[in-house]
Amino acid sequence: MFNQTLSTEQQHVSDIFKRICTLCKVQNYAELERHLSLTSGFCEQSIEVAAVPYELIDNVAKASEVSFDSLLNGSEQTTVTLDGALLQAVSNGIIKSIKKLSMAGLIKGDNHTHEALSQLADIQLKQIKNELKIQSQVK
Repeated sequence: MFNQTLSTEQQHVSDIFKRICTLCKVQNYAELERHLSLTSGFCEQSIEVAAVPYELIDNVAKASEVSFDSLLNGSEQTTVTLDGALLQAVSNGIIKSIKKLSMAGLIKGDNHTHEALSQLADIQLKQIKNELKIQSQVK
């Protein structure tokens, strides 16, 4: 298989297996098949018929916390994370926004203290972090 010229589709599948080999820290397809309990010759057969191993990609992505897209297409993704100065800026913005909502009468009750506003902001920050994580997995 290695001495043959691969079609574009076959090369794509070959590249997928190479990325999975790298991720699993194995040297060749036989080691990968043993490592992942695949049938013998699975990789070469998939490459020969240009069959993208979607289920394998999904399983490896979930097990390794690497994005499906990076295994499928080799694209490196940068995930936005909220920490440091960015976290503080978003938190301050949320607190100010909640304070404006409170002053406008849209937040009722005893939620006017800085501590209460900070607690509301923390709830929103957790949801924003969760959404960033979800979006990084979707792309």
